Amino acid sequence: MRHCRICNRETDPFLHISTDDLDEPFLDATLRKQLPALELRRCSECGCLWANDARQDDRVLTEAYERVVDSYFDSLENDPRYVRFYKWLEQLVTRHVSGTTILDVGCGDGVFLSTLSEKWSKLGLEPSASGATLARKKNLDVAHATMDSSPQSYQADLISALDVIEHVIDPHHFVESFKRHLRPGGAVLLLTGDADSYPAKIAGPQWSYLRWCGHISVFSRSGLRTLLQSHGFEILDWVRCEHPSSPGTVAWWRVHLLEPARTMLGRNKSWYPFWRDHQAVVARLR
Repeated sequence: MRHCRICNRETDPFLHISTDDLDEPFLDATLRKQLPALELRRCSECGCLWANDARQDDRVLTEAYERVVDSYFDSLENDPRYVRFYKWLEQLVTRHVSGTTILDVGCGDGVFLSTLSEKWSKLGLEPSASGATLARKKNLDVAHATMDSSPQSYQADLISALDVIEHVIDPHHFVESFKRHLRPGGAVLLLTGDADSYPAKIAGPQWSYLRWCGHISVFSRSGLRTLLQSHGFEILDWVRCEHPSSPGTVAWWRVHLLEPARTMLGRNKSWYPFWRDHQAVVARLR
C-alpha cells in the first residue's frame, strides 16, 4: 500500500520485521508461510500507517480468522480492568445515544456485550465461527457474519467496533457499511490505536501495537476523524484512553529509560508496551 487511504499521499517505509521473531496465536503455520514479514508504510501528511505485504489480500486475512480456535479468545469477563473499561465506554456513549439497540461488530466471544447493562438490546456480528459460538454460549444473539455478509439489516441505535477497524483492509468500505445497519441519526463507537499519541510517537517502529499481524490499518487522530467525516459522520466525542490490556505507565517508562543501556550493550531494541495509546471515538450519522 504505497498511497495513504486517507490523504492519497505517497507513503514512506516505517516497519519491516520477520514473523519468525513474533509469537501470537493468530499467527499460525499457514499464515507464517503467506506472511514472512510484516511491512508498514507511514503517511507523512496524516501519520496513518498501512500494511504493505500479504495482509492486503482480503482472502489471506479472512481464511486466517476462520482458522482461529477457541483458545484465541481469552475470556476477560471477570477481569476488573476490562469491566471498568467497558463500563466507562457505556457511560461515554450514553451521553450521546438515546436508543437502546446496540450492534457490536467484531464482537469476539461477546465479553463487551455481556458487560453492558440490561437496558440494552444486544446484538453482535463476529467473523470467526469459534468466537460466535463462544458468544452464543453466553446467551447472546450473535451471528457468524460481517456487516457485508449478514443477510439481516439490524437498524441499531449504536454500532460499536472495539479493536476492529485496525484489522480492516478498506476502512472506507467498512465505515460506509455502518449505514446499512444504523437507524437514522444513529451513532458509532470506535476503539482503536492512536498513532498520534506520545507513547506511539516515541516508540516509533517499536510500538508493540504494530507487532500484531492483524493490525493492518493504524490511524492517527486526524486520519480517523477525516475518514468518518468523509462518510457523513459528525464527531460527538473523542477521548485518548488506556487500553485495558496495558501494563501501565511504569512498564512503558521502564522500557524507555533502559533503552540507551540496551543499545550500549548491543541488545535488540525492546517493544514498548501499551500506555495511553488508544482512542475512543463516538460519531453520529448526519
